[in-house]
Amino acid sequence: MKIVIYEKKYKNVFIEMNKQWISNMFVIEKEDLAVLNNIEQTLEAGGQIFFAIDDNDEVLACCMIAPLPNGEWEIEKFCAKGMYTGSGAGSACLKACIDYAKEKRIEKVGIVTNRKCEQAIHLYRKFGFVEVPVDKEKFPFDRANIAFEQTFIYN
Repeated sequence: MKIVIYEKKYKNVFIEMNKQWISNMFVIEKEDLAVLNNIEQTLEAGGQIFFAIDDNDEVLACCMIAPLPNGEWEIEKFCAKGMYTGSGAGSACLKACIDYAKEKRIEKVGIVTNRKCEQAIHLYRKFGFVEVPVDKEKFPFDRANIAFEQTFIYN
């Protein structure tokens, strides 16, 4: 397995994986579609998408880090193909997003999820994210009922 950054050839895989993951547990919301239909704008604004792929170029997991309108950043659209859950692919993508944030000297990164996503919550805590109140203006998803942040300090 290796981590690669976004290439156009992965666009549809990213969109479909996220739609499938969301619809398996929740309902796809207009905010989801707004993000998924504007990938290029996120990348142009400085965001990035990371993919864990296997030796056959099969996408195992993906994760995006994106700037928010208020100047903060969010890790979002984080999913793994069902058969690869627990393989370490998701952890590798999340680590790539955190490393990207540090390279860009981003001071704070947020993540929202749902309490039903116990594995994700465990992973966020493992990577140093701390629980914060859900800000519905910043994260307008109906399903978002738990939020996390990580702050980075630079010299």
